[in-house]
Amino acid sequence: MKIVFVLLALFFSFVVVTLSTSAWAARSSSGGSMAVGVMGGFVNSEQTHINTLRARANQRAGGISASDLDRAYEFGPFIQWRAGLLAFQLRPSYFMQKEGSGAYEYSTSGYTVEGHFKLYPLENQDVKLYFETGVAYGSQKTSIKEDTFTVDAEGSSLGYLVGLGVEILWGPHAIILEGGWRYLPIERNIVTASNGTPATGANPSVSQYDVNGELEYDGRDLSTNMSGTKMMIGYAYNF
Repeated sequence: MKIVFVLLALFFSFVVVTLSTSAWAARSSSGGSMAVGVMGGFVNSEQTHINTLRARANQRAGGISASDLDRAYEFGPFIQWRAGLLAFQLRPSYFMQKEGSGAYEYSTSGYTVEGHFKLYPLENQDVKLYFETGVAYGSQKTSIKEDTFTVDAEGSSLGYLVGLGVEILWGPHAIILEGGWRYLPIERNIVTASNGTPATGANPSVSQYDVNGELEYDGRDLSTNMSGTKMMIGYAYNF
């Protein structure tokens, strides 16, 4: 699966470089442009397998304070280069979500590095509309605490994204409103630390939690993701 995304990334890079060369030539008098800024918002990222464990813990304990993990917060800087109608943006971000406190806690956190390939079909001196697609790399840490049992695991993967946005301008400054969707599943997570013994019985917890082994429940991989619908707001300064 990863080789498919790598090939896709290389293909997009080739297309963008080829088209950007023509675009740069077409607007050589202006010399292109660059922007830097920050983006932040939330991702509707549902952790189905972790939520199953949370539901089982809720049954065992007769009610816990933790809710499902279904929304994450994400923020980070970016740098963008533009030539004509086309632009490329490099955007690293920090990703986090957490539910619960005390004896029962469930969380994921990590980072993504995204390459956004953008098209600006409509714009004037006040507003710019863009469409985008791109590739993403994500690294995610999962932490589960259930009573006296704790386990940490990590995984990474490649994915892709699509979206659209609006830039509202005043001078060199811009406010950005962006919506999109990212596909970034992490099928396997490797245990980095564990302590205690997980619950068994009618509502069991994880079934495999040895350090350096795969984290599993019900005899299968416990997968996580950094996928979902994204709603972002940001600021940019254009040079």
